[in-house]
Amino acid sequence: MAKKILIVYEKMGMGHLRMASILEDMLKEEDVEIVKYAGSEMIGDSSINIIVKMWNFCIKKNLIKTVDVLLNFILRIFILPFIEVSSTGLYHEKLEEINPDIIVCTADGFNKAIGSYAQEKGIPFYIFITEISIFIDLVNPYATHICYFNETGEAIRNYDFSKTYYSYKLNRNTTFLEKVKYILKYYKDFVFFGYKNFIYKNPDRKLEQNNEAKYIVVGPLAERKHFTEKDIEAIKEKYKINNGMDTVILASGSIGGSLLLDMVKIIYKNYDKPLNLIVICGRDENIYNKLNNFDGISFHINLITFKYIEKFDEILAAADCIIGRPSAGIFIESLLNKTPEITFRKATSNDRGTLTMIEKYNIGKVADNKSEVVEALEDILGNKRLYQNNIEKLLAKYNNSTYEDKKELLKEIMLWGHKFDYELGENFDVDARLNAPLSH
Repeated sequence: MAKKILIVYEKMGMGHLRMASILEDMLKEEDVEIVKYAGSEMIGDSSINIIVKMWNFCIKKNLIKTVDVLLNFILRIFILPFIEVSSTGLYHEKLEEINPDIIVCTADGFNKAIGSYAQEKGIPFYIFITEISIFIDLVNPYATHICYFNETGEAIRNYDFSKTYYSYKLNRNTTFLEKVKYILKYYKDFVFFGYKNFIYKNPDRKLEQNNEAKYIVVGPLAERKHFTEKDIEAIKEKYKINNGMDTVILASGSIGGSLLLDMVKIIYKNYDKPLNLIVICGRDENIYNKLNNFDGISFHINLITFKYIEKFDEILAAADCIIGRPSAGIFIESLLNKTPEITFRKATSNDRGTLTMIEKYNIGKVADNKSEVVEALEDILGNKRLYQNNIEKLLAKYNNSTYEDKKELLKEIMLWGHKFDYELGENFDVDARLNAPLSH
């Protein structure tokens, strides 16, 4: 009988869906059936569309603090417990209908409901964390957490599992009074005593271990194309950047926004060396048109604009630097292509882990404001080898460096029923691990 794997994602940006698709590709076997669902669609909840629109609008307008407070904190602190008590039963009914043998979740918001079902049924539950810093709803005492870096695992183990969010069980049989009690106890822990029970963890300092959560570090992971060897000279010729000048990408995901135009103006005004400046505007038609009609004068900057680049991995591998917001997706892809990133201190909390990694390992630059970007750019382009060496050192900490290595590791974890009592971090050897007795 085929083993059924349910992969749950959400439609917030592309990171959750992209990772769900990567896992689908990696876990495909003849005797494996894989089904994917957006968490909101599992219970017919369309409110996520409003949240996505609000998030995209604020990011596009560079209202970083506003969207961070509203969606990363107020929503989780005040609204999350109400969502959970009203939706847990619905999730359990849908999960019963799907009847999975294994559940993997790449998103936040659903892990308490999914975890309680998985524990009740005794089936494996994995949370694949696509960020570096994490929130309360990305950690579950029953789950095995899969993450990119050791630092995220340390953050996971810093949560206090004796608090209401982790210790209080919700299921289909939870009564109304029990739900009220959960909300009140949750508010006591995370509203009245929120100053000491943080719902957010960023591994920017040494964190105390407060639990024994299972986590496995697999190193940076992205689509297969980011692991393939590339002909850099051919790519430069293809995109007409084979002119001997440094090449810099300016990107803001699919959202675009005013940041792109602001940065082009700053670079034109203050950077005085030859440069190929590739700007990726995503679906922002307004910024794309403005850049195509940009009347800035520079005899040494070659401005190239795109809406999207179908093979972003190619241009990223050929670039000397990328400038953009600190999204985990762009950061991981730039790491795998050994391209240092310049990003901004002004970031939503879920993206601050990127800043931590960049500064801890000196693999790029974090600018406190837009005007510092030119100085950061001069430093990186003047010391390319230093930054590439630092990136290579970080990647070397995770020896399972190929896509196939990671594919075998994830199959070992999820398909072959092996369990780990400890994290897999530095000097992990897939072949040695596969041939060695496994602890249980």
